[in-house]
Amino acid sequence: MKAIKPLLFLCVVLCFATSCKKDVDMTLVQKTVLENVDIREIEIGDAWQVTVVYDSINTFVDLEYSAYLEPYLIAKMDDTKLEIGFSGIVRPAINSTFRATVHTDKIEKIEANAASELQFLGHFTATSDDLTIRLEEASVCTGLDYSGHDCKVVIEDASQLLGFRLTSTNSEMSVSDASICKGVFDVSSHFDVDLSGASRLITLDGAASFGSIKLQDASLLNMARTEVGTMHVDLSSASEATVNVSDSMEGLLTDASTLFYKGHPQLNVDCSDDSQVIPL
Repeated sequence: MKAIKPLLFLCVVLCFATSCKKDVDMTLVQKTVLENVDIREIEIGDAWQVTVVYDSINTFVDLEYSAYLEPYLIAKMDDTKLEIGFSGIVRPAINSTFRATVHTDKIEKIEANAASELQFLGHFTATSDDLTIRLEEASVCTGLDYSGHDCKVVIEDASQLLGFRLTSTNSEMSVSDASICKGVFDVSSHFDVDLSGASRLITLDGAASFGSIKLQDASLLNMARTEVGTMHVDLSSASEATVNVSDSMEGLLTDASTLFYKGHPQLNVDCSDDSQVIPL
């Protein structure tokens, strides 16, 4: 009897779920909201799919979602922050839709969580403000093309920042918990990268005067196509980095880590017996 009880419980749950589906209104609701507002920050959650379009003439938000979600919908402004998500505990039915398109010409802060997706279309610039990006809980951001002063990026919980181009004075990036970054760093002054938890960073182009990288927990960095003048390296726990350095490089490798490098920098890198520095 002990083996039968879980099966009976599962059957009851499936029957209840099936009966609930019959009452779900999957009719699509489409509407435009928040016209002519000053959107500078975007916060999304609950697996929303959001496209952000550069628009220097009009600002507004287009929403598309299944009708049964109407009572739980959040689409509101708090000063210059746009928030999109659901209230309470919402478990969308299979094939339910919830998408948004945001038109704005400014971007200063991006926050995404709970498996949300952000896609950027167009080139965003800032003359005085910095950019902050935070991706959590398996969220994904693609296509961000930004020029401004300082950029601060935090990516956690197997999230991804893909196809980005960040052109800035300084950039600071923290990537953890098996997260992935792939794109272009073009930094006129200094960048600082911290990878942990088997995370990965791959750059496809760009340059920087100064750089600092810290890799832990079998993380992987490949910046072979980004030329850096002076670099500090700190690799541990079987991490691996490939860099392109023109002037000088110093730092420390421990715990079976490997550093590959291009260029002809002056080297001052200490290695443990199980680590190695390899010229390319």
